[in-house]
Amino acid sequence: MDRYIKNLTALFFAVVVVVFNYGCEKDNDNFAPEYKPKTTVGQALLEHSDIVAQVFSDTSFTVTQGVEETDIHFLKMNGLTTHAYILKIDLSTPGLQVKVGMPYDNNESENFSKQTLTEIARFTDRPEHRVVAMINADFWDVGNMDLRGPLHRNGVILKDYFIPKASLPQQALSFAAITNENKPLIGDKEDYPAIKNDLKEVTGGGAIVVREGQIASLPAGWTQVDPRTVWGYTSDNIVYFMVVDGRSALYSNGMSYHELGSVMQALGCEYAVNFDGGGSSQMMIRRYEADVFQIRNRPSDGSERAVVNSWMVVLNEP
Repeated sequence: MDRYIKNLTALFFAVVVVVFNYGCEKDNDNFAPEYKPKTTVGQALLEHSDIVAQVFSDTSFTVTQGVEETDIHFLKMNGLTTHAYILKIDLSTPGLQVKVGMPYDNNESENFSKQTLTEIARFTDRPEHRVVAMINADFWDVGNMDLRGPLHRNGVILKDYFIPKASLPQQALSFAAITNENKPLIGDKEDYPAIKNDLKEVTGGGAIVVREGQIASLPAGWTQVDPRTVWGYTSDNIVYFMVVDGRSALYSNGMSYHELGSVMQALGCEYAVNFDGGGSSQMMIRRYEADVFQIRNRPSDGSERAVVNSWMVVLNEP
C-alpha cells in the first residue's frame, strides 16, 4: 500500500509539473507588452515624475467644457500601488470659475458646520451657478470646528487669520486663492496679510509641495504616506485638483509630500499645495449623463466624510 501511495503521489506531481510548464509556455507565447499610457496625464507622469515606475491603466473624459478628469493607476518606484484622480480645469473657459464651497451654502465666519461634498453641491447648485466638480479643502479642529486658515467667498473676507498649533505643525502654513482677476495663487501664511484684499476666494492650506516649478524642500521628518488632496496651477491659468487614495495596501497606499510634488511638477504646475487628507480626501463630479453628483475616489473612511469647506468648479449655465 505504501508503495502504491508513493507511486500515485509521484504521478500527481509529474502531472502538475507538466501542466505548469505548459501553462508557462503558453503565457510566454502570448506575453502582453507593458502597458503604455493613453492619456497626456499618464504620459506626463511616467516620463517626468521621479516616483512613477509603471502605469497600469489611465483614462480621461470630459466632465464639461473646460474640465477634464483623468483616473490613473500606477506603481511607484518603491513598489507601492497608487490610484489618483486628477481634474484639469481651464480657467480661460467662458463662464467657468473655481470657488470656495461651504456647508448649506452659508457664509459662516465662526461656529462652522459640516456637510459632505454631495450635500454641499446640492445646496450650492442653482441656475447660472451649476456645480461641476469639488474637492475637500482646509484643515479644521475636530474639537471646536475652527478652520486653520483664512476664508474668503465671492470677495467677502469671512476670516482673515490662521490658527497654528505646535502639535499640528503641518497645518495652517499656507493659503490657496483665486484673485479678483480670476487667477489662481498659492502663498505662505506670511504673504497673506499684504494681499488679502486682492483675493476673491481663499482657504487655508498645509505644506506647499511645488514652488516656482520645483519640488519644495520640507522638513526631513515629513515623510508620512497618506490619502492626499492637492491643487496646483500652471503659468497658463490651468488649475489641477488631485485626490490620491490610500490606507489600502492592495488598492492604493497614498503619497508623501515629496511624491505629491513630483506628480504636480510633472503636470507643469508652478505651485501646488496640500490640503486636509486621510478620510477627508474626496473628489466629486457632476455626471451629466445621469445628472447626479458622484464621489470619484474611494475615501479611506469607507464612505463620504462631512467637511467644513471645499473647493468647487462652477459653470454659468441654466
